[in-house]
This record gives sequence, C-alpha cells and structure tokens, in this order.
Amino acid sequence: MEVVALGFSRVHVMPAVRGLVSEAASVRAAISQVSPEAVGLSIAREELEALRLFEGGNVPPDNVEEEVYVRGLSRFGDVRKPPPCFEEAVRVAAERSIPVHSLDMDDEQYSSVFVASVSTVDILLSNVRQNRLRKWESKAPAAADFVLEWDALVNSSKGYRALQGERETFIARRIRQLAGKYGSLLAVLELERTKGVVARLRTEERAQRST
Repeated sequence: MEVVALGFSRVHVMPAVRGLVSEAASVRAAISQVSPEAVGLSIAREELEALRLFEGGNVPPDNVEEEVYVRGLSRFGDVRKPPPCFEEAVRVAAERSIPVHSLDMDDEQYSSVFVASVSTVDILLSNVRQNRLRKWESKAPAAADFVLEWDALVNSSKGYRALQGERETFIARRIRQLAGKYGSLLAVLELERTKGVVARLRTEERAQRST
C-alpha cells in the first residue's frame, strides 16, 4: 500500500484484485490499520449504490471477457461477483460510520469517453478477440500477474488503452478532490489501474512541492 501526500491529506492507495474472495480480509485489515476519514473505491456511482443495497449471493458473468477472467482467476482462490474487495469496504465503512465515495466515472460519463476514445476498428478487433479469449489460458504464477496479463490482452488496441488511461486520469482527479476534504483517505483501486493512478498522483505531489 502506497501513501501519497496531497496538501494536508495522506492518501493510502490499496490495490485489490477484483473478484477474489480473499481480498475482502485484506480490505478489512487495511481499514483497521489506516482508520481513514473516508474511503474511495474505483467503481462508478451506480455500482456503489448497488453495493449498498446488495443482499448477498453470486452474480454470474455478463460476457465472454468476464467468463475468461473468472475462469483464470479461480486458479488462485474463490471468485465472486460483485467484487468482495469493494463489497467488504462498503460493509466495514458502514460499521465504522466512515463515508464511502465512488472514484470512477458514472455510466453517462463513461459512455461519452468510450465514444470519444474507442473507434469502430477497435470494436471490430475486440469482437475478433472474443473467439481467441475462449481458448486463452494464462500461466501467470500469481493472481496479480494474471490480472495484469488479462488487462493487457483485453485492452490491447489503441482505443481501449486510451479509454483506460482516461479512467485513471478521472480516478486520480477524484482522489485529489477528496484529499481536499479529508485528512486521511483510503483509496481501494482495482489492481490493474493502480500504477497509472499513482503515477498521476505523484505528478500532482511533485507539482505541489515545487510551488
């Protein structure tokens, strides 16, 4: 877990593997260790609202990419949807009366950025990739390695890489906004977006120090 100082705030950035059940315990431990004033999650506002109402269970995959992800990640432990890392964060924060904020774009914002970033060619390439994905088998030695390998595969075209970059920029901006409000923030981010978000936060940190 990295700590980034933004003004008077200390932002604790925790990477988490979406779907892996064992991550729930890590999130609970992180909240206990940090005792943050607020928690931010790299999910959309709509997903956060749904988690607050979720009554348990396991939701099946929505598409081929999710099916492949679940199949590959299952090598490293039980997998469940919605992601236990975020579900547990919402639960523990509620127990401790800690406010929880979404960090990612909402559905409308994401749709707009998708249209601007992803071309027809990118979509066609993605459709072709679906058949290859069904046969894809990862030899990654650990869950984190698998997630990064999978992310590189499904976001291999220029447009989808740009889309994920826009997400990282948006998440970093949301963290900076919350850092202006809270002295201590725990940001639970999907592992594959963490490096890009932290890089953007570090740039902001250096800019603050130079002024």
